Amino acid sequence: MTERDPSTLPWDEAWPEPCAESALLAASGRDDAADDGHPRLVWHEAAPGGDLAQLVASFEREGISELSDYDLVELAAAAGRLASWAHHVAASAAGELARRPVMDTATPSEFSASLTPARLAGEELAMRLGVSSRAGERLVREGTSFAAHLHATGQALRTGRIDATKARAIVDGLDGVPVELALGVQDMVLPRAPQRTPRQLAADVRAALVELDPPEAVARREAAQSRRHVTKPVPLGDGMAGLWLRTGAVEATALYASIDEAARRARARGDSRTLDQLRADLLVERGLHPVRCGAQQTDGTGPEGAQVELPRTPGGSLCPTTTRIDVRVLVPLSTLLGTRDEAALLEGYGPIDPELARCLARAGTWRRLVTDPASGAVLDVGRTRYAPPAEIAEHVRSRDLECVRPTCETSAWRSELDHVVPFADGGPTAVSNLASLSKGCHQLKTHGGFSLAREGDGALRWSTPTGHSFVHRPPPALRALDAENPVHRAREDLEHLARAPARPVARSHAEPEGDEPPPF
Repeated sequence: MTERDPSTLPWDEAWPEPCAESALLAASGRDDAADDGHPRLVWHEAAPGGDLAQLVASFEREGISELSDYDLVELAAAAGRLASWAHHVAASAAGELARRPVMDTATPSEFSASLTPARLAGEELAMRLGVSSRAGERLVREGTSFAAHLHATGQALRTGRIDATKARAIVDGLDGVPVELALGVQDMVLPRAPQRTPRQLAADVRAALVELDPPEAVARREAAQSRRHVTKPVPLGDGMAGLWLRTGAVEATALYASIDEAARRARARGDSRTLDQLRADLLVERGLHPVRCGAQQTDGTGPEGAQVELPRTPGGSLCPTTTRIDVRVLVPLSTLLGTRDEAALLEGYGPIDPELARCLARAGTWRRLVTDPASGAVLDVGRTRYAPPAEIAEHVRSRDLECVRPTCETSAWRSELDHVVPFADGGPTAVSNLASLSKGCHQLKTHGGFSLAREGDGALRWSTPTGHSFVHRPPPALRALDAENPVHRAREDLEHLARAPARPVARSHAEPEGDEPPPF
């Protein structure tokens, strides 16, 4: 691997009169070597701004073919920081526009609730930017939040630590949340935000809301239930369309598990369709042909599937499945006994409030999990369940919860178990040497030039073909059981702030627009 001589980089031409910031980017400036052994040029970590933009432009102008593999990754990261900085500028301008007198027009009282300054500013920006009205209002909401209680999120965006999509995940997740609670959640999720995908970060926000104030989460869940709906079909091109279903987390998890299990059974019987195709066909079959539930028919797998008897539900209007659905919920014993209100974990979704967890436990089959009282990490798995999996496999999956590659969200129960030290090289088949890897991530490690090693503290270090190195520390299954987890301090701070009247944040109830398809 070759590195370019820093003295040959086209920087002097970009800055004929270096300012203080560009001096930090001087060609001779190198940091100490990183943990992965590669020399760090100062621009690898430079804050975004005009000087970094000129540098990136000079690379584009002069060509990037001479950059090392390592520097190409850092160039992409630098461009990403610039995009974050530019989005913060745009959001700040949008928020400032909404505060200008020109947006505070005199409107009849019957329209004043909807024709707010934020709405008017969003419409103004939508026409100029060529985006939907909802996107314009969202930009205003972000800028207003960054100037107020979510200032820290705005600064993380401005300095390039997070991108616009991650910042939006925080703003949207805390929409309508009391300021004191929103501040606590922000403090909990921001430190890890740079290493999380937007969807993972959104899940972190939801988790923190439940963990910080479990009783209040019950009220939010009940209010959210009233907003359940199915969107109208969204055109996707090529004769296809999509639907987005908003319903309860337990119902959505069970629905997917049901059609997924039936699809896998159809594949095992020889159906030639892919799992994705089977899941889609099964859901359509059950929705369009409920009257078939009382007769001999396929279980939604089409004419190639085997004939099975599907029992009719009491109402006779739904198409059930004969598949036994296993929905995993990890609940602290203190929550089950009612001595404390700690959040539980719905596998595949995240933390749920204690009331819902107790309701599910009353109707379910219990299985013992022993955790470390100091960290909340799973130590032992009981076997009192029907057709239990191998103890070690269940132990590892209950510990990891997801694939252990950073940014991968595949459930551990849909992942493969891999020997960190290969079995052929003497690695034992033991909990300490096993890790959950999705099929794709397993292939990366085995054939793609990526390597994995376990650190002394149990963390996992990934090394990439370009020489980058990333450390992954899977969180404990139930974070509230970790005595050192910041959630406990955040709760104390929240209780202190709650003594003063909570000031709610205005919530937007805009419906999805046709030009913004749901997140398939």
